[in-house]
Amino acid sequence: MFNRWIGIISAACMICASTALIYRDIAPTWLAGDPPDPDIGLLSNQPRRVQVGIFDDAGRLIGRSWTVARSAGISLDVRSWTVLRPIMLPNNIRTPLVRIDTSLVYYQQTRVDKLTIRLHGLPTRIELTGKFYPPNEFPCEWRVGSMTGQFLLDAEATRALGDVVRPFDRLPGLYVGRTWRLKLFNPLANVLPGWKAADVSDDRVLVRVTARESIEHDGRQVDCFRVETDRATAWVNSSGRVLKQVVDIPLLGRLTLLDQPFDQQAHSDALTMFSSDP
Repeated sequence: MFNRWIGIISAACMICASTALIYRDIAPTWLAGDPPDPDIGLLSNQPRRVQVGIFDDAGRLIGRSWTVARSAGISLDVRSWTVLRPIMLPNNIRTPLVRIDTSLVYYQQTRVDKLTIRLHGLPTRIELTGKFYPPNEFPCEWRVGSMTGQFLLDAEATRALGDVVRPFDRLPGLYVGRTWRLKLFNPLANVLPGWKAADVSDDRVLVRVTARESIEHDGRQVDCFRVETDRATAWVNSSGRVLKQVVDIPLLGRLTLLDQPFDQQAHSDALTMFSSDP
């Protein structure tokens, strides 16, 4: 009888452990839902302006990123400019000063109609473009100097886009337990050693809202949603503003992105860089 109870208890423990594993790691993958909308209706005639500072693992400022979003009827134009200063990598490899320009045009708040990513600061032209074609295709073309290549996205994948440096822009409507998939692009594919032009399109990653946490921001405690992927963690306030992101990037290491007041002069200075690019 005692051995029988040991067997029953062991089986019950295994079932509970398996259920917990499925609930934590597998069910979110199966049940991933719609991503947060880019809140086109909230913008009205006022553009949304966001600036973040980019810091390395030692806390040094190594760059900034600016986003300006404007609505135009049923469309939303979201443009961002990310400047990364030269960074010393292992084996005395030094990255150049670069600026990553990204343009996303959303149609009816949910679907990306056009995508453009340009990288400035290198001797050759580097560009990625994409456009929606009915019923559900989004062909993309990359160009590095005279080399070109193509790949095809499912249009559904464009509902949530980001890049490896700054995965998240704005995330309204969060709640603990919400999950969705995020398509990442790697605009640094030709800057860091070992990365190639063909690596510009990264995999879709699962995003999960895992908890509510309080973080310090601008000298005060702010209640935030904790948002996680396998390579990044973000803290988002109740209005959807991303106050902090921590991102792990191969070779560059761990970067921390902090929300800052929008500096119009710094943004204007960034836009005048690389006027002689090819």
